[in-house]
Amino acid sequence: MARESLTTLEHALLGLLGMSPGSGYDIHKVFERTPLAHFSSSPGAIYPALKRLARAGLLDEEMDRRAEARPRRVYSLAEEGEGRLEEWLREQVTREELVRKPGASLLRFSLMESRLSKAEVVTYLRGFREAVAAYVAELETYREMAKGGGLHALLALENGIAEYECELEWIDRAMAAVDARGAGHRGRRKRR
Repeated sequence: MARESLTTLEHALLGLLGMSPGSGYDIHKVFERTPLAHFSSSPGAIYPALKRLARAGLLDEEMDRRAEARPRRVYSLAEEGEGRLEEWLREQVTREELVRKPGASLLRFSLMESRLSKAEVVTYLRGFREAVAAYVAELETYREMAKGGGLHALLALENGIAEYECELEWIDRAMAAVDARGAGHRGRRKRR
């Protein structure tokens, strides 16, 4: 049987639970109060995703009856979940991801620090930069067509190009910062 691919939300859940075990409520609050809300802060998406990940063997779950009148289900990253998370972190950024899954590339980057080596992170950032630069070049080819669509079409295209050019500048700064960090990078996370 083929492995099911995971959604960006499911990868985000693996990443969060890889940092610290938590209940569905705990996870919902993180999504609600942080930029992760971009991926979903809806309990109607988060709780079913947690259950799917647990059924797939990517999360371990246990009932915590200590502090609450009502027990809560606490999730943590299972060994197979660790593998799937690290596999996803190592994926190259693609045009499809840039266009169809905005924010996924940065989410991956944000979860790498304690899991991947400095060399792997730099390689990821270089690939990220290449994908963004290629997409900017592709968008530039639409400039003449956008001019024919009127001022608003041209301005909208220019906005998109400017956003990706800002991302290129950020990637350059991120590569310099990661490179400057030297031996202080934590590298691969140890299993608890």
